Amino acid sequence: MHQCIAVGAISGRRPASKQPYKKSTGFDKIKACYEVDQSPIGKTSRSCPATYVKVFDHIRALFAQLPEARMRGFDASRFSFNTEGGRCPDCKGNGRIRLEMDFLPSTWVHCEECNGQRYNPATLEVNFRGKNIGQVLAMTIDEASAFFESQPRISHPLKLMADTGLGYLQLGQASPTLSGGEAQRIKLVSELIKGRGAKAQMTNRQFQIFNLYLIEEPTVGLHLEDVKRLIDILHRLVDEGHTVVVIEHHMAVAAEADWILDIGPEAGEDGGKIVAQGTPETVAKSKTSRTAPFLKTSLQTK
Repeated sequence: MHQCIAVGAISGRRPASKQPYKKSTGFDKIKACYEVDQSPIGKTSRSCPATYVKVFDHIRALFAQLPEARMRGFDASRFSFNTEGGRCPDCKGNGRIRLEMDFLPSTWVHCEECNGQRYNPATLEVNFRGKNIGQVLAMTIDEASAFFESQPRISHPLKLMADTGLGYLQLGQASPTLSGGEAQRIKLVSELIKGRGAKAQMTNRQFQIFNLYLIEEPTVGLHLEDVKRLIDILHRLVDEGHTVVVIEHHMAVAAEADWILDIGPEAGEDGGKIVAQGTPETVAKSKTSRTAPFLKTSLQTK
């Protein structure tokens, strides 16, 4: 089994009624499989990047350990905006208040009671390095990564998000406001955090046990510089001995793959067949692949 990035430049899918293969083997060597698609990471305004990757749990625990918090008897739950006690009673921890309109869609307005900081005054009096918990949630991922540099359990996930080009997002930004590409990259970071603890291992029969990552078009909406940063993340996974399968049309990603499956030749019922496969250099020379000319250009500019 290749420990490689496998990129499928897909232009169509085989109809579901047809059997796509005769036999499959090697599943016993996969320790875990992580799927990273573009579905939303949360449908409520309470979900945010910090809660999705679990970094907010560590931030709340850090605030609960501060002398001011311990003197007042505050535990980690006090710094949650999802439970009563520490959150603002007016907006219930949203930082905004929802207004129902008779003939127009509902809208959100700034909470004047907490000034958008989600918490009641007593909770906001506890500070870490001059910042209260509400101000921390308003930080961008880049700012928070530097701010918590001395706290590895917090800074490491934030650095991973920044490495995927998400440094401009706020920690407390409502998940429904994120694009599909942003949500997907946050999910990728979440899976990276889960999988980093278990690198590929060798059994007594010398068969390698690894994690399998299935990622759907992670470059959607990304600038070329951010694409390069994403590729570095994928290479990092491969270097740890795992297998990454990426469904992608971006030739910069395809050119970095160890193996390509070019599927086509058309879309829908006219596609679903392997037109070409092999290393990027091999597929770029294919006479039947419509991907080949674009891949060749990308390889020349690497």
